[in-house]
Amino acid sequence: MAFFNGAEPQSLAWAAALAIAPAFTSFMLLPRLGGKWAALSLLLVWLLSTIGLISGTGGTQSPLAAMLLVAPALALAIKRPWAAECGAGAVLGFAVAAFLALGEPAHALGPFPETLSVVAIAFAAGLMALSRDEAAPRAQAMGARIAEVSHELRTPLTHILGFSEMIERQLFGELGARYVEYAGLIRKSGAHLLGLVNDLLDLSKIEAGRYEIVREEFDVRGVIEDVVRVSIDAAEKKQIALGMVTPEAPLLVHADARAVTRMLINTIGNAIKFTPEGGKVVVSASAVDGALRLDTLDNGPGFPEGERDKLGQAFERGSGGARAEGTGLGLALVRALCDLHGGTMSLLDAPGGGALVRVVLPVLRAG
Repeated sequence: MAFFNGAEPQSLAWAAALAIAPAFTSFMLLPRLGGKWAALSLLLVWLLSTIGLISGTGGTQSPLAAMLLVAPALALAIKRPWAAECGAGAVLGFAVAAFLALGEPAHALGPFPETLSVVAIAFAAGLMALSRDEAAPRAQAMGARIAEVSHELRTPLTHILGFSEMIERQLFGELGARYVEYAGLIRKSGAHLLGLVNDLLDLSKIEAGRYEIVREEFDVRGVIEDVVRVSIDAAEKKQIALGMVTPEAPLLVHADARAVTRMLINTIGNAIKFTPEGGKVVVSASAVDGALRLDTLDNGPGFPEGERDKLGQAFERGSGGARAEGTGLGLALVRALCDLHGGTMSLLDAPGGGALVRVVLPVLRAG
């Protein structure tokens, strides 16, 4: 259309080649577009092509400045966290194009610039629409359903635990040893399932913004002692030495005691689960740089370097997870509860080998 409206063939061919360059580049990089460098290369080609087109079609007066909108929209569409950088690059690119156009006459391209600018605006709008997370409403609805089901499961599970414990303790008369053993298995399995339901329910509440933090002042050493006491049975079954290191003076914090308890139950339970028989697990508490630090160390296999980013996300398990029961909710709940307190959870290497889960909470009582 531009050619039949008087565009200069050589200039039109030059402009068309620049306009086609990003599409050709994306076609060549398509098999590797999920990689960081391929995506970055595509964005750079788009910006450079746009700078060339703007400088050759009038600089600051060029309608093709609209093409600069595509770069940040493209970054969002391919799920790259570079939208702000691409926006800054677009502004800088416009300045560069304006400088290159100084003293240079605009090429005779007919309606080519106007047509291409309309296409660019439509393309940018389409990319923005693609970048919207359409799965978010479905994820929220699924979270609500999980919360409802989890809530309904808690009551019958509590009954199962209570009745199985009564049978195990033979409160209404003696039973055969086999029946007592089976009642104990029912109780343990029910307790495991109830813990899973509680984790699901709490995570659902946190994601929905309905988990309320009730802060109170307490000595965190008492919470650690309670959690270690209830975890000793699981540790002894694997001949694991479970210990704690706390300061002699009270370590007063202003936090949600129930949330801190859940964090410790999950970090200590996770350490016991993955520590081999005859190993050791130690939990320590200290005040560091005005914040509470809770460290849970073990001498198990540790956290593989390449898996630490995904561990701590719901339903994500490490490569060693296949040999132990669990669904990958424990560390996810710890991280979520840390966030609610304005703290952080880190997965590190323990001194001498093993895993170290470090929870840092800005909850120390002032003064």
